Amino acid sequence: MLFDLFNTLVPGGSREERDEVSRRMAEAVGVEPATMAGLIRSTFDNRTRGRCGDLRQTMVWLAGELGATPSPDAVQAALELRLEMTRSLHSRTWALPALIELGRVGVLRAIVSDCSAETPTIWAESPLSSHLEAVSFSCQTGHRKPEPEAYLVAVARLGVDPSECLFVGDGGSHELAGATELGMTAIRFIPPIGARGESIDEDTAWSGHTISDLIDLVALFE
Repeated sequence: MLFDLFNTLVPGGSREERDEVSRRMAEAVGVEPATMAGLIRSTFDNRTRGRCGDLRQTMVWLAGELGATPSPDAVQAALELRLEMTRSLHSRTWALPALIELGRVGVLRAIVSDCSAETPTIWAESPLSSHLEAVSFSCQTGHRKPEPEAYLVAVARLGVDPSECLFVGDGGSHELAGATELGMTAIRFIPPIGARGESIDEDTAWSGHTISDLIDLVALFE
């Protein structure tokens, strides 16, 4: 099984929550808070494709775009705010019971995530990391869903064929359609009320199977 990460295994974080962190990061590096929040939103594609470098390089680049040359300590302070938010999202996961049970019955599990550099930075600390056999992070591969390469990295790392895979996601970034075009079975997951964050390019026309509790995947597999 291949899983989306945000809004599927962990909350995505609301726009308000993310913008507040961005404003605090701006204060740390000495730039205008609202402008920084807007820049971070507008550079989503470049950041999630890894085009801005690693986490520190990204922060320096963002500050530079706004005319600032922050000290290493200021950059680190801003980074810690972003990492703290990411750790908090992972700590609020609802997916562990399902992932553990799927592992118990022999399902190989992987993540295919559109994410920026903070996600792989904290991945070893995530409560999810020990329950997945493979990851495909867009900021490392350079490919975002629904591009085939985003999925195929995870498929190759699991050593299986796409036709053997089931993809589970909330439908952001047309990920369900992308999975089915590769021959996978796709299932839409509806995250808990109040947990859904900002989602991009949803598969609004999806008419396939839908679940609202990941534990239902165990029965489907069996």
